[in-house]
Amino acid sequence: MGNDGSLAAFWDTYDFPEEVRVEFIDGEIVMQANPMMLHNVPGRTFVRHVTTPFEAWMECGIEVGPEDKPKPDIVILRAGDWSDEMRDLPTELLLAVVEVVSTGRASIRRDYQDKYLKYQDCGIPVYVIIDPNIGKWMLFTLDGNKRYTETERGLFGDPIPFPEPLGFEIPTTAFHRYPGAQD
Repeated sequence: MGNDGSLAAFWDTYDFPEEVRVEFIDGEIVMQANPMMLHNVPGRTFVRHVTTPFEAWMECGIEVGPEDKPKPDIVILRAGDWSDEMRDLPTELLLAVVEVVSTGRASIRRDYQDKYLKYQDCGIPVYVIIDPNIGKWMLFTLDGNKRYTETERGLFGDPIPFPEPLGFEIPTTAFHRYPGAQD
């Protein structure tokens, strides 16, 4: 535990090993082995293709609440809207978050349900799910009722068109399905 005995304080002070991916979700520390390289291809693609005045970052924690600090695979924000001292980005800075779905059932549920609701509820304008299990991506935007609506969907190979104010496309030709993925 942390200095005050809380798991949140432990989260803020412990130096987790680099070999594991760690998130603080719903007051629990969730650890997974680092993903396979194929899982990281979308992140590298976003970093290379997001256009100025925006930038994409991989593996940044975000501040959803005191016991909720998920780490989306990719975040998109305006260039320079962050400072060197930040550890977890405030959600109000985020223009989009992207999750690349892993193969485990718990990970799939987290990306399609839990994180979907968290990102929606804190008002992140765009949420993209990239699913190498099925070779597809889905783009959700907040509607007038502050609920996500699926506005675009495509297969790997189809570019992801981001709505204004972002206004760029991300190519997906380098995205591939996980080995052994079933339809």
